[in-house]
Amino acid sequence: MENAVLNNYIEFSPEEYMIEATNLTKKFNDLVVFKDLNVKVKKGEVLVVIGPSGSGKSTFLRCLNHLEEIDCGKVVIEGEELNPKNKKLLRMITTKMGMVFQNFNLFPHMTALQNVMEAPVVVKKEEKNEVLERAKKLFEKVGLADKMDYYPSKLSGGQKQRVAIARALAMNPDIMLFDEPTSALDPELVGEVLNVMKDLAKEGMTMVVVTHEMGFAKEVADRVIFMDGGKIVEQGTPEQIFSHPRELRTKSFLEKVL
Repeated sequence: MENAVLNNYIEFSPEEYMIEATNLTKKFNDLVVFKDLNVKVKKGEVLVVIGPSGSGKSTFLRCLNHLEEIDCGKVVIEGEELNPKNKKLLRMITTKMGMVFQNFNLFPHMTALQNVMEAPVVVKKEEKNEVLERAKKLFEKVGLADKMDYYPSKLSGGQKQRVAIARALAMNPDIMLFDEPTSALDPELVGEVLNVMKDLAKEGMTMVVVTHEMGFAKEVADRVIFMDGGKIVEQGTPEQIFSHPRELRTKSFLEKVL
């Protein structure tokens, strides 16, 4: 099976889950961030994770693509388990996931175009000309075709985040992970990033989004998870969570943020 995966021949049925996180436990020394989390995400599903700061949302997201190593449990991506002992297989699986961070993480010494092209060329060893053509289309997709040659210092926060989305998409991921992608932006710039994310959702991209943008969750999510204290307190459709929450903790949180 390993050789099949490494040669991109793995067969994955659309009926299977794209992400299966089972009994996940994560600690930082004596601090238990979360314990026994169980989450499954179907192909094309948009899962939005909400909750107060410190509830474990971002750490959970980072465990999905092995930016944080779990202490217990397992993560399965498209039928293959993340195994830190098999570095080559781990890289192959994690390249299926694009991640967009809160603070952009663009290389300041590179233009926007160079930022987007870097990983496909260096990591995946793709031909520069092919990557260039794909990058141009991605800049059109995120509404920045006229900003490709700009350095990050010349871009607004919203523009930087859209470049970061294009950079993640340049790797042709099957799954996109968003870790509070608008929380570092001025309020008037939030919409331009959310619009790009909405378009991705309409195109059927499998997405897991940690966000404080409740309007986005209501409009775009197929399913919403509310986390608090390292636990999944409640989950359901946006209608269920926002209009008919069952748990008192969920109600209390929503009363403060809506």
